[in-house]
Amino acid sequence: MGTVKQNCSYIPRQPNIFRLKGVHPDWEMHPSYVSAIESLDSYNLWVCEVVLPIAFQWIEEHKDEVYSTIPDEEKDDVGVVIASAFELIQQMSAYKQGLITSQAYEDNLANNNFDPSKTNPVWSEISRELRSSFSSIYAKRTPQLKSTIK
Repeated sequence: MGTVKQNCSYIPRQPNIFRLKGVHPDWEMHPSYVSAIESLDSYNLWVCEVVLPIAFQWIEEHKDEVYSTIPDEEKDDVGVVIASAFELIQQMSAYKQGLITSQAYEDNLANNNFDPSKTNPVWSEISRELRSSFSSIYAKRTPQLKSTIK
């Protein structure tokens, strides 16, 4: 869904027919299931319409290198093209520095020395508010749903 290339061009839009938001009406499935499906759809849309266009702009700027080892019949296969680009990225300084940094990050996590206060503050706030909303909504319905809230 949303990862289509044609004529060596990435298509940065996902057709509405493939969207999962609104697939299940409110009354048809467990609320957590509906929320999960719609959240996955939102994440997929973000990857397909925001992240991958950035990647494919970079690929376009490095087209000769990326496509040099890809057979003609696979040049519109998103996975093959991303794999080729990833092999190139792994040799570059930002990726290599990220690997070095990741070891310190993992060590800090393991030793409880990581301070997440400046890491993704906007996303963190949204996640906290979503969790809080879920908890309060279910708490209001404990009399009806009793111990079945999981």
